[in-house]
Amino acid sequence: MTTQTAWPENVIARYLTVGGATVSIWDADEWNPVTAVCAGCSASNEDGGVNSSDPKRWAQSHAETCRALPKPA
Repeated sequence: MTTQTAWPENVIARYLTVGGATVSIWDADEWNPVTAVCAGCSASNEDGGVNSSDPKRWAQSHAETCRALPKPA
């Protein structure tokens, strides 16, 4: 059983990677677009690539293949 922790402020969705890290989708404000970032390998939808213009699709696709372990707290 895992312990649940609170999500960081402004995170609206999270995906668990195959390596156990999370990909978080951050809420947009009037100046910044919605962004998805992997907590394991630090990749982001802003890096470009397939589905980079759709943070939700990018996050799901990345989570399905990323094997990076979560960074230590």
